Amino acid sequence: MNNPSEQFRLKLRGKTLVIVDWANVHGWSSDPKSRSYLGWKVDPKRLFEYLGTYSEIFEKRLYFGVDTDKDWSKELKITFESIGFNMQSKEVKWVPVSLDRSHFKKLVKELFDVLDGIKKTNSEIATKLYELREKIESRLGDEEPDFDVGDDGKPYVAGVSPAYAREDGAIHKTTYDLIEELDNELKKLNLNIDELQKHISEPVMRRKCDFDVEIARDTFNLSGDFDQLILFSGDGDYAALVEDLVGKGKKVIIVFAPGHKGREYEELTERGVRGFFLCTANNLKEYISAKNNIPEDFSPGRDSSIVAEDKPKSQ
Repeated sequence: MNNPSEQFRLKLRGKTLVIVDWANVHGWSSDPKSRSYLGWKVDPKRLFEYLGTYSEIFEKRLYFGVDTDKDWSKELKITFESIGFNMQSKEVKWVPVSLDRSHFKKLVKELFDVLDGIKKTNSEIATKLYELREKIESRLGDEEPDFDVGDDGKPYVAGVSPAYAREDGAIHKTTYDLIEELDNELKKLNLNIDELQKHISEPVMRRKCDFDVEIARDTFNLSGDFDQLILFSGDGDYAALVEDLVGKGKKVIIVFAPGHKGREYEELTERGVRGFFLCTANNLKEYISAKNNIPEDFSPGRDSSIVAEDKPKSQ
C-alpha cells in the first residue's frame, strides 16, 4: 500500500462519517455501453483501507440491497462485513410496473401506433401480393389452340398448349413461389408484432431497493456525532440532505463519477449554498480501484488542499 503522505488527501475537519451508497457506486461501472461508464471498478477492500488512512473518520457505513434469490448477492454482503464496513442492508424487492400506466405511457402509445401502422402496411402489401398471385395463376392457366396441318393441306386444332413460351412459364412459376414466400413472412411478422404488443401490455418487474430514506434518517440521527460527511453517491436526491447539513454548519464531500452527478448540486451552487465539496472518483482511482484497472500512466489529479473553503468547488 502507498505511503499515506503520498496519497491524494481529502481535507477533513473534525470527526467524519463516511456513507457509501453501493448501488450508486456500482452503477458507475456496471454498463460498459453507457456514455457515463467510469471505465474502472471500485474495490471495496481498497476503499476501506484508503479511508482507514484518515484518523478523522470514525465510522464507515455501507448501504447494500441483498437479493436473497442470488447467492452472489448474499456472499457480497458477507464480504462487505468481513472487510469491516458497518453494513446497512435490506432485502431487494421486485415490484410490477405497467408500462402503459407509468411515465412511459406516451412512449408506449407511440410505439403501438407505429407497430399498428406496420401491421396495416403489411396487410395492404399482402393484399396486393394476393392479387398479383391470382393474376399469375390465371396466366399459368391460359391455353391457346395448337394447330397442325392435315393430309389435305388444311389446318386443324390438334390440341392446346400454354399461351406463353416455356421460358416465360418458368419465370412466372418462380415469381409465384417468391410471392408465396413473402406473403408467409409478412404474416409471421404481424404475428410477432402481436406478441410484442402483448408483452408490452403486461407488467414488468422493476428492482427496488433505494436507501434514500435510510441514509437521510441515519445521517440525521448521527448528526450530533460528526462534523463532516463523506458521501459516496452523486445522486441528486441527496442534495436536500446536503443543503440541510451545511445549513447546520457541517461540511460535506460528495464523491461522484463523471456523468453520475445530479443537476441538483449545480442548482445549490447557483443559489450560493456553501460548505459542500465535489470530488470526482477519478481523484481516488489509484487508491480504490481494482488493481487490474489502474493504467501505468495514471495521475490522481490535484490535491484537495487548494480548494477554497468558501466555495463548493470540486476536490
